Amino acid sequence: MSANVKPLPAFVKRIASADVGHGEVNGAFHIWPTGRPVISVESGERLAIALRIKALTPDAGNLKLGPTAPDTWKLRREGNGEYWLDIPIGPATETSERVVPLVVELSGGSSREIRVRLMVNVPAENLVVTPKELDFGEVALENARLTLKRIGVRKIVGSLHIKALTTTLPFLKLEQATMLEGSNYLIRITIDPTKPLRAGAYDGTVVIETDEGHRVEVPVKLKLVH
Repeated sequence: MSANVKPLPAFVKRIASADVGHGEVNGAFHIWPTGRPVISVESGERLAIALRIKALTPDAGNLKLGPTAPDTWKLRREGNGEYWLDIPIGPATETSERVVPLVVELSGGSSREIRVRLMVNVPAENLVVTPKELDFGEVALENARLTLKRIGVRKIVGSLHIKALTTTLPFLKLEQATMLEGSNYLIRITIDPTKPLRAGAYDGTVVIETDEGHRVEVPVKLKLVH
């Protein structure tokens, strides 16, 4: 059975385990986009998702939340007979997993369970900067303009924009390149030969500031020689 939920809800892109085109079948019910959502959120983030549950046969039975379901989870039935399970997430501060049963009430008084398994992943390090420090080693003054180093800046969950790049070493030139808008950037660090250069050992930092108030300092070492 193919899914025909249009327009596609924004939260679906956040569910790593989603089978958007097909969903999955559990007994006499079809669950879309999955009955086992795995979703990544930022620490402290709130998010709401919803699962569509549709009977495949007229005698599939009626659904209700099991007694152990959180009060915040809501199961609603639409006029066309489809169910939607509304699941609020967060504010989450650590990775967690929860299994919540849905009770299928069948004719004759019998029942069975459909288990919805929710995995919420909260990355311990959401803003990743590599490398953690830069060491140019020895650089000959005559070859200074050929020197190049790179810093990668990536956000695992959520959006990221670099607002400012600065350095405590005035002869370093910083250039930002966008690898993936909103999440992945590359910073090129070169030595600007137009600036006054003197032989010697230097220690400094490259400072990266983002739109969410994050400030990352990357230590820099180099030695300029004749």
